[in-house]
Amino acid sequence: MRRSLLAFGVCLIAVASGAEFSLVDAARAEIVDRIAATVNDTAIPESEVRKAMVVSALAPEPGESTEAFRARVLDALIDQHLEYEDASRFGPTPPDAAQIEEAMTRLRDRLKAEGKDPTAEFAQAGLTTEEVRSSLERQLVIARYLRERFAPIAFADEQQAREEYEKRYVPEQAAAGATAAPFESVADEMRKRSSERAFDEEVARWIKDLRQKSRVSIYRIPLPAPAASEHPATILFGPAPTGAPPPTPTPLRTPAS
Repeated sequence: MRRSLLAFGVCLIAVASGAEFSLVDAARAEIVDRIAATVNDTAIPESEVRKAMVVSALAPEPGESTEAFRARVLDALIDQHLEYEDASRFGPTPPDAAQIEEAMTRLRDRLKAEGKDPTAEFAQAGLTTEEVRSSLERQLVIARYLRERFAPIAFADEQQAREEYEKRYVPEQAAAGATAAPFESVADEMRKRSSERAFDEEVARWIKDLRQKSRVSIYRIPLPAPAASEHPATILFGPAPTGAPPPTPTPLRTPAS
């Protein structure tokens, strides 16, 4: 199903359940990370967002600003956290080593197809190979959970297949200047398309419900311009004024109660 594949591919980086709300080098009063969002009191550090921007399957859209792309990646990370949290309540069976290795191979192949060196991309994102495998394992758990929960109720019958054909397929072909094939010759494709659409809609409703029941806060993070420093974290996120405490994040939005 498309949505299960999306859940698997959208965000490689898993939200660390034990992340702290302020990550500071106390000896130097230096901010080494900031909080991008909190989900049910669990923090999503800005570093996780930056990592996901490098190695996730999401890519900037034409004309999309860096900040808009970052916001889209962060939104997907929030959904991922909620999905995994809900899946974990049912004690899912972890994927075996072969499944994780297969997912790792697909990821490497995708990066190579994009003209990227997987090892260099992981290093740029600050990820070890084991961290990548761990993140893929979480994605496999989510994908299996979505498939087991929603695929059975997304089955398309003959009527739904015909609606897909008449309301979407035929107009699509007409818009492309092509003649629509007879229903009988594309019936299986129409059933598949209708099932995928129903699957996507069910998952979207589920995610919306999870968001409404959860405590989600997104923070505006003022990132100063990078300054030369011997500390990589300071170069990436910008130094705090000497002796100053980390700034208090300002929530951008929280869900309606």
